[in-house]
Amino acid sequence: MRIVQLSVGPKKVPLVGYIHDFDDENLLKNIRSGMIICPGGGYQKISNREKDPVALYYFAQGFNTFILNYSINEDASDLNPLLELSDALVQIRNRASVFYVNPTEIAVIGFSAGAHLAASISTLYNNPKIQELTNIRDGLNSPDACVLCYPVISMKENSHLGSKEIITNNRDELIELLSLENHVTKDTCPTFIWHTQDDETVDVRNSLLYVNSLVENNVPCEFHMFPNGEHGLSMCSADCYKVDEYCGQWKELSLNWLHKYLSF
Repeated sequence: MRIVQLSVGPKKVPLVGYIHDFDDENLLKNIRSGMIICPGGGYQKISNREKDPVALYYFAQGFNTFILNYSINEDASDLNPLLELSDALVQIRNRASVFYVNPTEIAVIGFSAGAHLAASISTLYNNPKIQELTNIRDGLNSPDACVLCYPVISMKENSHLGSKEIITNNRDELIELLSLENHVTKDTCPTFIWHTQDDETVDVRNSLLYVNSLVENNVPCEFHMFPNGEHGLSMCSADCYKVDEYCGQWKELSLNWLHKYLSF
């Protein structure tokens, strides 16, 4: 394994990558799908249990993985996390030959507030406001697939108030822009979502709103709602301090789904 680090976005936050070693006996297998991980934490912290356990799981499945330590708290204003994820996608694509990544097979996965970030780039990558701030016009900042784990979606209906306050400062224009259920288009990437029905931190109706928008816009999606399970389950395993074998089915389900769009 080779570990790399880049600085991305206006705040130059770290993007840490885990790259498979070059195999000179099987040259075709060296070019792999990429996966960018956006941990949760309510835009107030970066959850450790949604960093390495996630990156190493997908690494073991064949991905080259990258953890985005995006801006939080006061630094999360002015759309900084979204600009950081946008820049991460561009930089990975621009260094695809160095990181052994297929530039047409880069997925994003997010958890809770990190899932809001992942869904934000999926829906807003070509929004005029983002194009104005990044000067990107060619879709280099668009993911090819998106996995959302118990996501925050809306800044309006059933919103996670902590996340809302930090990233919008209750400004009407940002509340509108970052209510992602209203920005899905036919160009939104294929999306996999899972949530638990009795999640007491992020209302499952966030996921339902987003699924409805994906369906209305004919965006390929898969959605799993488990009846029980606390918020923040991550990989549902002991290394994440939250063992839940039933909800843990989401991992294999996500891999089966990702195989429809990526070769990893």
